[in-house]
Amino acid sequence: MLATASLISLLAASASALALPASNKRDVSCPWNGVANGSGPFTLLSVFDADTTVQKPVGLGTNGLADSSTTESIASVVATTFQLADGGITAAPLTGGESSVSDPVLPPNGWLSFIQPDEGVTIPPASVYCELFNTSPHGTEFPYALSIAGDSDSFSLCKSSTSAQELIIYEATEDGAANAGLDYSTCEPVHVHLIYAD
Repeated sequence: MLATASLISLLAASASALALPASNKRDVSCPWNGVANGSGPFTLLSVFDADTTVQKPVGLGTNGLADSSTTESIASVVATTFQLADGGITAAPLTGGESSVSDPVLPPNGWLSFIQPDEGVTIPPASVYCELFNTSPHGTEFPYALSIAGDSDSFSLCKSSTSAQELIIYEATEDGAANAGLDYSTCEPVHVHLIYAD
């Protein structure tokens, strides 16, 4: 009886020690290994699934909306540093001006795009993103992955059919790519990782 009471006390103490503080509770749209609030500014890195040595930094360029593209494919880079809060992403501009905020992603063939509000105008970012933690006991080079409602496996890097831009696309499909202005034959499945400064 004493051993049972001690075990119950130990389990209760362990559970309370592991409880998350109220300010760090995960959003209901994020899975158990994800959060809707990041721990600070980060950059984004696309890593090819087929060959993880192919890694391309992601930034914002301007093409009507601000589009997330590989920085090497953008003529004029607008932002490379991001922040995740309440499931929305904000991009800090490289030079003065308003921050860009994440736009809703409409699958299939949804562009990971951003809106840059007019000066003095506040627009809340679309709150659909989670930061997922890799829970492998073996560890990983990139422990934090970007996801939409817990899905980090449906991103691709696709070339535009009208420019040299390589765009981050959610749920790329062959039948709808042309209507979205994409060259589907160039689409490569990727994981988009959040890279925090040391």
